[in-house]
Amino acid sequence: MKESNDLPEVLKTIQEEPTVVVAISTPNCSVCHAVVPKLEQLLTHYSFPAYHLDAFEMPEVASTFQALTAPVILLFHFGKEVERQARFIQFEQLTKRLDQLNESSNQVSYDTLFDQ
Repeated sequence: MKESNDLPEVLKTIQEEPTVVVAISTPNCSVCHAVVPKLEQLLTHYSFPAYHLDAFEMPEVASTFQALTAPVILLFHFGKEVERQARFIQFEQLTKRLDQLNESSNQVSYDTLFDQ
């Protein structure tokens, strides 16, 4: 997962890449210190571009992604947000969604993504 201070680069990648993972945290967030390493480990199984953004260093991140708490994990597929988890991260659900996106080389319909 790439640490980034370049918000325009992240936004450009979201529009250009089929699937992108964005994690937003703050330095004083104890939950973030547990979640981010676990997410990094999970992402070793996927080839998606992934960014870790610090909402304290770049306050505009919070408004851009409407992140009202930390941590926030966002999955984008073809430029659209398809998964958002905040504060209490359900890694089982996150893994299932990543697997769905990983198996598809084409655009996945919303019906498929949200059909549980």
